[in-house]
Amino acid sequence: MTVIADKAKLSAALPWWLLGGAVLAAADLAALLLAPAWAPALHGLTLLAGALIAVQLWRAQQRGWADAQAELAQTHQALAQARAEAQQERQLLERAVDVLPVGLEIYDEQDRLLLANRRARDWFPAVDFDIAKRPTFEQLLRQSFEAGEQPLDAQQTDVETWMQARIAQHGQSDLPLLQQWADGFALMIHERRTAEGYLVCARLDVTELVAKERALQTSQAQLQAIIGTAGVAILTLDTNGRIGSANPTTERMLGYTNEELLDQDVGVLMGETSRRLLRQDVQAYISAEDRELLGRPREVEVRHKSGRALTVQLALAEVNAPASAPVDPASLEGETRPAPLDDDEEYASTPRFFVAVLTDITERKRFEVELQHANEQLLRLSTTDSLTELANRRLLMNRLEDEWRRALRSSEPLSVLLIDVDFFKLYNDHNGHPAGDACLQTVADVLRICANRPSDLAARYGGEEFVLLLPHTDEGGAQNVAMRVMQKLREAAVPHDVSPQGPFITVSIGIVSGQASSHSSAANWLAQADLALYQAKAQGRNRLVTAPGY
Repeated sequence: MTVIADKAKLSAALPWWLLGGAVLAAADLAALLLAPAWAPALHGLTLLAGALIAVQLWRAQQRGWADAQAELAQTHQALAQARAEAQQERQLLERAVDVLPVGLEIYDEQDRLLLANRRARDWFPAVDFDIAKRPTFEQLLRQSFEAGEQPLDAQQTDVETWMQARIAQHGQSDLPLLQQWADGFALMIHERRTAEGYLVCARLDVTELVAKERALQTSQAQLQAIIGTAGVAILTLDTNGRIGSANPTTERMLGYTNEELLDQDVGVLMGETSRRLLRQDVQAYISAEDRELLGRPREVEVRHKSGRALTVQLALAEVNAPASAPVDPASLEGETRPAPLDDDEEYASTPRFFVAVLTDITERKRFEVELQHANEQLLRLSTTDSLTELANRRLLMNRLEDEWRRALRSSEPLSVLLIDVDFFKLYNDHNGHPAGDACLQTVADVLRICANRPSDLAARYGGEEFVLLLPHTDEGGAQNVAMRVMQKLREAAVPHDVSPQGPFITVSIGIVSGQASSHSSAANWLAQADLALYQAKAQGRNRLVTAPGY
């Protein structure tokens, strides 16, 4: 720009040079052609013209140099401002690099360090990054080893061999490198070369991620150990009921190997009813109709491979699978979500699957059934007379108390018949105890027939005495039942060769009937029936007597 301005100024002064030259040439020519008298005047004129031309030329030169100097000063000022701005930007960039959350190192083409930010220096305080003007990567690495800062993998092999391999690998691979130290510190190292040949090394602190990965691996190992040694069958199922895996106990329990069950419908283990109920439960859960469903263990019947039926307790639980595989040290820098199938497709939804836990309770159920039968037998023995299989006295008294309280609440009539076999001791002594037992069993059969309503109770009160408890029965009804008992016994015609009453077994019956009263009691009610029986015996036996006043 300055050169162009100088040329313009010189071009403007050029006519003055030409004019001066022309005047001098004219003066010389005039001195030759005109008379000598004019020569001095012409020579003076020539000098004057030359002086004028020289002055004009000097002024032009002065103006050109001043302008050039002004422009040069402006250029120097602009350069100084640009240099200051560049220095400020460099300082800003250096500060930004220092506060980065990664350790950053830059090496030139000869693997010499150009830059190491504050984070990199803080992570390796024993390394002097300024040991030389431009220390090489090998120098820094050896210095780190001399300070005892060796990664774990370097401690597991020959140090020099490891170091030579690391130096050769430096900047030669785009794959990340994970380095871990004995104190748990871990760095993920990324090394990339620029188009100019410079090497950028970025170190990312992944200590927390590695610790979580180790904890996850430990947890998974513990879970696998628990599943592998569990005494229950554990299956994984998808939403369609297909089996994804089975633990070793499944084979021991059901006879199927994991390979045989893989991708099979869980229905192969169940009957149609259990299969249908399970599918209904899962579908109800998936449709959110019953979110509490899976927490309820239920008993189902399954089939062993041999066809043998087993009773198991089934518990289902949904497992929320992560959106991606667990983080692996070799891929900590990558995506944690699965890549889409194409540019327009959303990420695949997280798969849903369930864990089914089957506890074999076949033996327990068998024991429960046996225990139930034993309890029923015990209850029957504790409430039943072993000879006649009628209710015993204990059950009679419990039922009498219950019916008494019910009669008090409902004001319904209640009747009790106390029955005694006439001259049974003579019968027993004459015919023997086996015959006596058979006689009592016949009487019990007659009473069982006559007490035919669900609420009626026939009981052996003791020895040859029996009781009929008749709820909702008034005096007339009780007398009808008593007469039917006597009639049925006559029809049975049990011989009694030594009875004063005749050739067959007979009975005497005491009856108490009426409304239950709060002024009386069940025991008193039975005592009144006993008094009525006593009167029947006193009046000659083979008859019935009703207690008065009830």
